Amino acid sequence: MLAILVSLALLIVLTFRKINIVVVGIAAAAVMALLSGQPVVTAVTDTYMTGAAQFVRDNFLLFFFSVLFGKVMEETGAAASIAKFLAELLGEKFAILGVIFSGAVLVYGGVTTLVVVFSLYPIALSLFKKANLPRYLLPGAIAGGCFTFACANFPGTPNLVNVIPTTYLGTNTMAAPLVGVITGIAVMLMVCVYFLWEASRARARGDCFVEDEATTQSLVKAASMVRLPSPIIAILPIVLILILLNVFKQHVVVAMLGGILLCVVLFFRNVHGVLDMFSYSAENSAIAIINTAVVVGGFGAVVQASQGFQKLLDFATSLENIPPRLAVGLMTTILAGACGSGSGGLGIALSAMADKYISLGLAPEILHRVGSAASVGLDSLPHNGAGITLLTICGQSHKESYKYIFFPTVVFTLAGMFLSIALGTVLYPIS
Repeated sequence: MLAILVSLALLIVLTFRKINIVVVGIAAAAVMALLSGQPVVTAVTDTYMTGAAQFVRDNFLLFFFSVLFGKVMEETGAAASIAKFLAELLGEKFAILGVIFSGAVLVYGGVTTLVVVFSLYPIALSLFKKANLPRYLLPGAIAGGCFTFACANFPGTPNLVNVIPTTYLGTNTMAAPLVGVITGIAVMLMVCVYFLWEASRARARGDCFVEDEATTQSLVKAASMVRLPSPIIAILPIVLILILLNVFKQHVVVAMLGGILLCVVLFFRNVHGVLDMFSYSAENSAIAIINTAVVVGGFGAVVQASQGFQKLLDFATSLENIPPRLAVGLMTTILAGACGSGSGGLGIALSAMADKYISLGLAPEILHRVGSAASVGLDSLPHNGAGITLLTICGQSHKESYKYIFFPTVVFTLAGMFLSIALGTVLYPIS
């Protein structure tokens, strides 16, 4: 078990120091094997590579079509149209809520997080200027919509952390719908109330919008968005994906492909550089899945092959004072924090624990919902790649803005995890 702690610590430290995640994954797996008594060469060339390859085989098409859908929505202006409409809908007084809900709708519909950030940022910036809100709140507002309730609590989304459990548990994306809806609303309300409070405090302190050269360029980009598609038409591909996935129970890849095709048909006049879009999607999905696979599949497989992990799992499942749903939630969020990735922690946790807890009588549906909720807890600690990218795009530092990312994406999401565990205890008793 000490080997697990040391290798996880190495993973966190090297990731935080911005060393390439592929190098980090191999190094952490080698250290894990060495300290746990596994043959290092065999662990790296066989266990590690088999686990990574398995993850790529199971998830590559989902990654590819998710990135392609996001790129098509971005290039056709559909994503920007939805973001602009929702961001402006609530007016200047509630501008910060407009930013939160625009990101949430796009992420819930399957648009990849980075596409949402790039599409939403100039619009949100323009809205913040009109409302005279300080820019240090902007990364948190975007994260509050993109990294919390929309992707992990509400059921039905094709987002990765809601799809990964289906592979291990045999569930579907609507698993434990009542638990998901209640926790989703609770986290959403916490996020909204918090940012209204922070906006009020900022105005009371006299903090206001400050413009610099980079901000000016982004505002010019926002001002140029005048010929966007109708938001009512723009949201139809998202609606189609949700219907295909949750009503007709189609595979998530089929649902994403349906959304892509509808977007192309609706906005064919805005579709340019098709080969470039395919190249972008292939390159970025390949990078994303390799970066995830080396941690979830590769490093996770070496950890699971150790005697220490099995003892840790046996210990966790034998504690009568720790409810099994709580054990699943805590293990998932701790692993997500260690990996700096919600999907990474969730994949490792479920691959190791799913069969064990189902055999103890837990309903797969509640394991799905608790796991999804837990995956977005500690994953947003300062070394999280998406958070770093968000701060970079917004031109803010950790010192200036991380506090406003931390509360919605760590504190409130963990509250949502505990709420889902409590609801699951009542609604899904152990059989």
